[in-house]
Amino acid sequence: MASDSLHVATRAATSQFDGGDVSFVILAGALVFLMVPGLAFLYSGLARRKSALSLIWAASASNAIVIFQWFFWGYSLAFSPGATNGFIGNLQRFGLQRTLGDASPGSPLIPDLLYSFYQMEFACVTVAILIGAIAERGRVFPAMIFVFMWMTIVYCPLACWPWNINGWAFKWGVLDYAGGGPVEIGSGVGGLALSWVLGSRKEKELLNFRPHNVSMVALGTFFSLVRMARL
Repeated sequence: MASDSLHVATRAATSQFDGGDVSFVILAGALVFLMVPGLAFLYSGLARRKSALSLIWAASASNAIVIFQWFFWGYSLAFSPGATNGFIGNLQRFGLQRTLGDASPGSPLIPDLLYSFYQMEFACVTVAILIGAIAERGRVFPAMIFVFMWMTIVYCPLACWPWNINGWAFKWGVLDYAGGGPVEIGSGVGGLALSWVLGSRKEKELLNFRPHNVSMVALGTFFSLVRMARL
């Protein structure tokens, strides 16, 4: 009897979700994920041979850091529904608590856990774009510390403003369907700031500079363009 009651309760909790919407968001998240290795290949192919492997490591390691930060408190700081200050969330969803079967803040037709996964892929892509700023002038390990801090201090508030139901930009009617604010502007300005702090490359390294592998550039571009299918 107890197992039957649990089964009925589980079906009642999940009946509100639409199978088509859930499948579409899973597919869209997978397409966004393809952009991370795509950017790794792109940066590696555009760099010189001696820096190619380090850029792949930087993109891969930053992806792992973002996943941990998002699970730890990133999703909560960006999308917790309990915060009403309009600028950043609280720790109500710390460690992805209470996200398994609840309806997501983005749509009541998909679970909160799936919405967290989808938004996490956007965060991973944002950092993958930004991390190219260390090409041939920065070290991987210090960059990972920067990634965790940047995600917490910069990206989470940027994502909260237009995408959280309590964000000030959301309440003003701002519509950001493709991440033009948190993703494109955030990664661009963040990469520019990181480049400025690291300084310019040596002039002798720029003489007769050529990408070391055009095939990797083409492969990375293809993976990056696949993301457009999500739109």
